[in-house]
Amino acid sequence: MIVNPFRRDKMTGEHHTAEIVHRYKGNPLLTAKDVPYYADLVYNAGVTFFNGRYCIAPRVDCADKSDEVEKESNFESINTGLGWSDDGINFTIEPEYVKVHYKGEILPWVCDARLTVLEGELYLTFCFENQHSERPGIAKWRGKGTDFDAVWIGIPQQRNMVLYPEKINGMYMRLERPSNQWGVPFHIWYSFSPDLRYWGDQELLLGCEDVPFASVKIGAGAPPVKTDRGWLLIFHAVDGVAASLEESEGRGWNKRYMAGAALFAPDDPTKLIGITKEPLLVAEMPYETGKDGNFWVQDTVFPCGAVVENDGDTLRIYYGGGDTNTCLAAVSLKELWEFITPAERMAQRATIPFRYKDWIK
Repeated sequence: MIVNPFRRDKMTGEHHTAEIVHRYKGNPLLTAKDVPYYADLVYNAGVTFFNGRYCIAPRVDCADKSDEVEKESNFESINTGLGWSDDGINFTIEPEYVKVHYKGEILPWVCDARLTVLEGELYLTFCFENQHSERPGIAKWRGKGTDFDAVWIGIPQQRNMVLYPEKINGMYMRLERPSNQWGVPFHIWYSFSPDLRYWGDQELLLGCEDVPFASVKIGAGAPPVKTDRGWLLIFHAVDGVAASLEESEGRGWNKRYMAGAALFAPDDPTKLIGITKEPLLVAEMPYETGKDGNFWVQDTVFPCGAVVENDGDTLRIYYGGGDTNTCLAAVSLKELWEFITPAERMAQRATIPFRYKDWIK
């Protein structure tokens, strides 16, 4: 019998948003009515600060409302928008979707984008849906409009890819979350590259087992932020919903998405030195839980952007609510450092044998 020593029960307990986190009173920040084209869902937006302005790249979905008996997708289209703001709250969205150019074609269904400023250039990391499953990619902005050029395209199935905003020991670094098998939880992995095209030295950055409020999967949320304490990663963590709750509420979604934070050593961004033992952000508001009557999935907060304000202390966290809209919350770094507990990884490498007795000495 194969035993996974890291497997836990589906639910991890009752959780609430940390008192140090403050939601923007005007949430949702961005909805379908705020974009210049037809949309049903506008969410999971990557956000960064670039050339004196905030840049946002939300996922934009249009539902398939046809009467076909069998549908290959719930969506008519999936795209990524691009917008700009002086204050990080009021965004003007470009009239055209993001176009990622790759070998003479435009990639289909580019979504779940993150934005990173690296060496003075604006980069988009993303996945795109197609007949051969979901593939990840990295693209560089052309400097005007919504056109990006693919720098690297990977193989299925990987999501939640983010770039570090600077080289690490002369190498580019990225995080990703590949799918697993055997029912094993999904984890966050890292790799390095000399040129953003050829990637290697892959290893585990953070295991699902290291997050007390995760049991199904974790993934990189916003690109890591460099601070005086180390590299700060705002991530998403997923556990399951009890069968009794799923049945009583008539759910079509049996997972709960929360947001947490992990801190890695300033001189070694692969070394975990602290983590939030409880979530930073939990779906509790109607625009996050799905109880406002206009939602896609229940109980979901999904961080995709983190920006430190000019005061050097306020961290803005941009996140998706219910896979429907884009929201904003803020936390003081001083208070966050106190909320983070010193920690190290349970497994230093992803080489743990299947059998529990072979791992525990």
